[in-house]
Amino acid sequence: MPNASSRLEVFGQRRARGLAVVLLLAVGLLMACKPKHAFVWIEEHEIQAGTIDSVPLRPGDTISITVSQLEQLRASEPFVITADGSVVLPIVGPFHVADVTPSEAARQLNTRLKDIVTNPDARVTVVSPRAPLVSVLGEVHTPDRYEMSHGDGVLQALARAGGLTEFARPDGIYVVRKHPKRERIRFRYVDLVGGVGKNADFELRDGDVIVVE
Repeated sequence: MPNASSRLEVFGQRRARGLAVVLLLAVGLLMACKPKHAFVWIEEHEIQAGTIDSVPLRPGDTISITVSQLEQLRASEPFVITADGSVVLPIVGPFHVADVTPSEAARQLNTRLKDIVTNPDARVTVVSPRAPLVSVLGEVHTPDRYEMSHGDGVLQALARAGGLTEFARPDGIYVVRKHPKRERIRFRYVDLVGGVGKNADFELRDGDVIVVE
């Protein structure tokens, strides 16, 4: 028959194993709750000015292209970028400009013009950017890509997507942004509805992705 010290030793071992299991479960829960990707709450977010020249051109943008040595492009009408990402220029013909910044488009045009004029000085300027296209994904009733109005915020995009589902986390709303730098910004639904602080001033940009967990 085990003596008292043996029974105490067995009890101590079982207690230690029990505490270890509890600790492992606690660590597992903490890891499960920890966000997989870094983010910043909207209250702490510093809005990047993001000049329009830092954003790649997209179909639907209206741009101005001037080359002082070419009369045909010295005072031409603005060009609208077509669905295939190009504009048709006098002398040059079709010229692809989508997915590059205005300054990069100007450099590429100068390369095309070097055999036509001496020291070309092309300038590409955005006259009117297209309406922002924003993707809304996750726990919303109608996930899709939506054309927004300039100045619209997260709440307007969620409304376009039919609102949150019953499974959505009201504090798990994120905006993933690429330009002018990659960011992941977190929102609370109650603050969006209440227009609290920076929630009311945050404006969506072309290419933003809203993810609702």
